[in-house]
Amino acid sequence: MHRSAVVLVLLLAATACGSSADDSGSAPAAASPSPSPSPSPFVQVHTGPVGLTAGEDGSVWVVGARSDTVVRIPAGATEPDLTVEVAGTPLRATAAYGAVWVTSFEGRRLVRIDAETGAVVTSLRTGAGPEGVAAGFGSVWVVAQDAGKLLRVDPATDTVRSELPLEAGARLVAAGPDAMYVAHYADDAVLRIDPDTETMTSSGDVCDGPQAMAVLDGRVWVTCTLSDELVALDATTLSKVVSVPIEGSPDSVAATADGRLAVVAEQGPTLVMVDPGTTAVTVSTVLGTERALGDRANLDLALAGDPGQQEAWVSSFNADRVYHVPLPR
Repeated sequence: MHRSAVVLVLLLAATACGSSADDSGSAPAAASPSPSPSPSPFVQVHTGPVGLTAGEDGSVWVVGARSDTVVRIPAGATEPDLTVEVAGTPLRATAAYGAVWVTSFEGRRLVRIDAETGAVVTSLRTGAGPEGVAAGFGSVWVVAQDAGKLLRVDPATDTVRSELPLEAGARLVAAGPDAMYVAHYADDAVLRIDPDTETMTSSGDVCDGPQAMAVLDGRVWVTCTLSDELVALDATTLSKVVSVPIEGSPDSVAATADGRLAVVAEQGPTLVMVDPGTTAVTVSTVLGTERALGDRANLDLALAGDPGQQEAWVSSFNADRVYHVPLPR
């Protein structure tokens, strides 16, 4: 069975009821995880949280895949202040253009939510299995995993501007300064899309299970959940630069305001800080006691707060909570 089909079966079952370096050299050894005698601070949310996104006002939006809800946690709050119903197994979200954009996997839609009132403004058909969503170059980009396409949505008109063909099994999308990038989980590849011409190039095989991406200083950093590594690709050529071992199924990654990389591994979950210059793991902090999901679902990471005082927010699908901690130094 195709890997994406297996993943879909496992995810729907949940919602209903590895490492090497390339020829450029090995990365430095990882730091030992800091033990967590008790769970890190968290906010309890509805069941099965997956996607996270941070608003401009410091709020964090949490997508509940099991509960068919999206909730907003205001900056400094200890509980959500707003709940929005989004049917059809919502998975991911991005805050952009005065709205929160949410993918509904089973609903086959992209839902636009007013960031101030929580009202559902519009709902666009995407095709089967929309998951990844990101903003860039004046558009909202959506990966329809099972339909095999990348949609480009105009937020000014709430219409689909373009549909770019993909092989089925692509998942997440991320924006860089010059291009959009798609992680093709089933093909173990990363795709680069020129936003002006909408032409697409592929990296070829980069790792096992490429998932989330962050673009920083001319490199695309990719979490590889099946091969337990963080891989860096040249942002233009997509050639592989280096691999950093990350144990515990690395799932999400984000670039911090001070130029570091924050990675979330599912086991724990664990927040891992990486120096992109030396590729060293500098800090590894266990947040909870949950086991890795084995791709039955996923975790997400959002960075919120002022640049000098960012907090990492990490979803925990099985614990129905979102951990939040200041970025470790």
